[in-house]
Amino acid sequence: MDKYDKWFQVLADRLRSGERFGLRMNLEGEGKFKDFQGENEIPALKQFLENARKDHIEDITIRDEHAEKQVISEF
Repeated sequence: MDKYDKWFQVLADRLRSGERFGLRMNLEGEGKFKDFQGENEIPALKQFLENARKDHIEDITIRDEHAEKQVISEF
């Protein structure tokens, strides 16, 4: 199991529990977060992480819906 699979497991569990968050690949020119909310977003999350794997993106930012700080963690 690689890091993308681990990220998927953790984030899919968060979606199953009803959490909402945004993800962004930290690339030059990439400024917008892709928002995810609810179990129905799991296929989109899988696609997002597959694209990151394909492009060898290792720097992904997570932003929680109600976070006091804009960015709470980076992979």
